Amino acid sequence: MDLKQIEYILKIAEENNITHAAEKLFITQPALNQQLLKLEKELGTRLFERRKTGMIPTFAGRIYLATAHQMVDMKKETYKII
Repeated sequence: MDLKQIEYILKIAEENNITHAAEKLFITQPALNQQLLKLEKELGTRLFERRKTGMIPTFAGRIYLATAHQMVDMKKETYKII
């Protein structure tokens, strides 16, 4: 897992839609979906329920997202110091 994957997952959660998230990230939807599947495989759990109405974080996904927000905030704080 790397910071880019974290940012991808946060954008999926923000948009509630993998296609819209991919557009905002300037990558293709299949590429973003592969990153999500790769991360879910690495973690051994699904982070989102895929529904017709959008991507809904699972319980594990909500925990991951909370930690992901903290990590991105730490990155921002680090750049302020440098």
